[in-house]
Amino acid sequence: MKKENLQTKLESLKAQINPHFLFNSLGTLSSLIEEEPLKAQRFVSDMSSVYRYLLQTTENSLTTLQNELDFIKAYKQMLQTRFADGLCIQTDIDERFLKYQLPVLTLQVLVENAVKHNTILADKPLQIEICGSDSNWLSVKNNLQKKTSPVISHNLGLTNIAAKYKLLNQPDIIIEQTNEYFKVSVPLIK
Repeated sequence: MKKENLQTKLESLKAQINPHFLFNSLGTLSSLIEEEPLKAQRFVSDMSSVYRYLLQTTENSLTTLQNELDFIKAYKQMLQTRFADGLCIQTDIDERFLKYQLPVLTLQVLVENAVKHNTILADKPLQIEICGSDSNWLSVKNNLQKKTSPVISHNLGLTNIAAKYKLLNQPDIIIEQTNEYFKVSVPLIK
């Protein structure tokens, strides 16, 4: 019963991701339709590829880091349609970590969180770094350029990731913030 209860909680957390992603994407698409119709068309195409991955993977609790990184490449294309040179996503991952696992869509939520809360301009780009460490942790770090108007946030993304790791009996995620950067580190699962 305890295992079934935990599985039900995990399924509930996973079910929150799709509507959250879709809501944010539709908001972006809405602004692009008026401002730049050609970009809106590319965005819809990229969004369908990304959403296909979301639908295919949400049945699983875990995925490989390689799958998450491949997904982030596609997700980056979607974001580049809107932000062009204002967004830079770099990865520095040793190949030995690519078979390690993490909860599905962890990277997407962390990248989306950085995009949601920061100003993104061509002359002031948002830099996101995805790095692995020798201690089997993965970190997503971005320069801090908070938006001038407050962003309504319920911290659903970070709370969801933390809850998934807790349900999987993994160490707690680590959140660091300074005046210069925001960083979230998550354990990789062998």
